[in-house]
Amino acid sequence: MFVSLFFVAFLILLWMVYLLEPAKYRKSTLWLFSYVFCGYISLQALVALVLSTVLVFLGAKAIEDCRNRDSTGNLKAKLIAIAVGFGFAFVLIGVKNIPYLIKMLGIQWVPQDSPFRSLVLPVGFSFYAFGAIGYIYDVYQGKEQAERDFLAFALYMGFFAKLVSGPIERKGTFAKQIHAMEHVKVWDTKRLALAANDLLWGYFLKLVVADRLALIVNEIYRTPMYYDTVWLAGGAIFYSFQVYADFAGYTCIALGCAKLFGIQLSQNFASPYKAVNITDFWRRWHISLSSWLRDYVYIPLGGNRRGTLRKYGNTMIVFILCGIWHGNGLSFLVWGILHGMYSILYHLWAGRRKNAGTAASGNRTKTGTFFARLLTFLAVTFAWIFFRAESLTLALDYIRKMVTNGIHPINSIPGFESSGVLMIQVYISTALILLVQFVDGICDRKQMVFSELMQKQKRVVRYLFYYVTIILIFVIGIYGGTFPAETFIYMQF
Repeated sequence: MFVSLFFVAFLILLWMVYLLEPAKYRKSTLWLFSYVFCGYISLQALVALVLSTVLVFLGAKAIEDCRNRDSTGNLKAKLIAIAVGFGFAFVLIGVKNIPYLIKMLGIQWVPQDSPFRSLVLPVGFSFYAFGAIGYIYDVYQGKEQAERDFLAFALYMGFFAKLVSGPIERKGTFAKQIHAMEHVKVWDTKRLALAANDLLWGYFLKLVVADRLALIVNEIYRTPMYYDTVWLAGGAIFYSFQVYADFAGYTCIALGCAKLFGIQLSQNFASPYKAVNITDFWRRWHISLSSWLRDYVYIPLGGNRRGTLRKYGNTMIVFILCGIWHGNGLSFLVWGILHGMYSILYHLWAGRRKNAGTAASGNRTKTGTFFARLLTFLAVTFAWIFFRAESLTLALDYIRKMVTNGIHPINSIPGFESSGVLMIQVYISTALILLVQFVDGICDRKQMVFSELMQKQKRVVRYLFYYVTIILIFVIGIYGGTFPAETFIYMQF
């Protein structure tokens, strides 16, 4: 959606209105434009957003009002919280997977092109539903006060920059910024420069890196029987960077859009492929989701407070839910189970190291750090095969061919190029991957996000970045070729 001409026109118009209007109308303007944005994507999504917003707004108020009464009120508050929370959870997990389960049983279900599917699973529902569940839980626990300003709450639920694919925001942090919006200095050159850095880097990651990698990945996954072990392993590696560049690109664009209006969204990535173990990976990857699962699933289940077996059971539950949230089908379930197994195995190993008097992640040598990162990356890449394949059968077939097809990479090139993807694409994509990893390495070493890192550079460096990035987007990116821009991967979740 962010790569469409509609969005460019939408953002320019909104920014102009926001810049010129009186400060007291800013909240209303962002709310109105956010709903227009949602309605443009899908009218069913807009209806679902409005209904969800009203339900959660009234539910939170009722919970708070009941909690302020007697013990009977506490029971009513608990029942309301359970009803609202499980209602969203049923749509998210139950309804989302019912068509798949019925199909597995051989029963005729709603056709793929039926509008009923769009109504059941509206665009962005998975992201704002998690925000709603977390908000209801916090109000019930007394950690958060129920929002009394409906317009502010509607903007929290439907803010256009985070609507489609997050980040998953916490209501308290976001609402404070909404209520302080009248005092935001619109023409703040420092903030606008950070926004420009985010936007340009986001579009670079999406249009130049992710979409260029998609050309190669789609071809290899479409016909794995034509490629040898080297090409199939390369396809899996390329997909690891495609999904990262795609989702990180979306997040950077969302962060940049929000900054234009004085809103700071949560960082969702922190150089994830620099992780030295699977726990470290999930502290860096999709941070808003992993922290949400920790706070609203893992800890309420008991976390690590009820013994080792319970801790590992809770870990597996969290990752199974994570897999189910990402999509229906056994392949997503296996992806979640794999990450659960990785986490359990790492903690078992770390526990043994601790008992032996050696820190699991202590002062590693450079060589040790390199191999720890490589092992983590390979484990994550293997799991991505199940994430990318269209079914569990195709994922297992891809892995089998990757092991058994032998090594003859030169023989695969003619067939590869006959699909319209030339070897120059592979060379360019490899160079882009190295560039992204180089930038991530600097950000990781300096413990800074890219937009802040760029602002620390001299003016000549910043302007060179602006010019070169814009040129690359139009010359090397998809807009510079004959291929249509890919839809953001995480829009389907």
